[in-house]
Amino acid sequence: MYDDLARTQNPTPLEWFVVHAVIPSVLLTAALHWTPAAQAARQPAPTGVCLCSLSPIVEPAAGPLPDVFPTLVRMPRAKYPAALRRVGIEGRVVFKALVNTRGHVYPSSILVLRTTDVAFVAPARQALRDALFRPARLGGARIEAWITIGIDVKPLEVP
Repeated sequence: MYDDLARTQNPTPLEWFVVHAVIPSVLLTAALHWTPAAQAARQPAPTGVCLCSLSPIVEPAAGPLPDVFPTLVRMPRAKYPAALRRVGIEGRVVFKALVNTRGHVYPSSILVLRTTDVAFVAPARQALRDALFRPARLGGARIEAWITIGIDVKPLEVP
């Protein structure tokens, strides 16, 4: 009787490791990755930047893999921000966006993946909105498809 009590008060190193390291890490991982489907569907569209949210970033659904991916036909040059004209630095913005079956990008689908300066995002986003693509195809039919595109923003060269 006394041996059992002494043994439970002095756990083995393996028991200590499981109770103090493994179980908390499993619970924390499950809590960070758990998102109920009903709650995710009810969330309102974001209206601004919220730095207090702890919800994970949800990648857009990829959909079917097309036979032919969208091809850029034309895109206007991104306007260089007037605030950076004196500095004259070049920038790059990488977007992920959904191209519809008519070859245009849905403005609400444009996601900024990375940028060299925040001032370049707005002009590059406008250039992407005005771009025209040859739509993706799957089995000969036009389909919507996600693209990842980098847009360079450079000051105009004066001859």
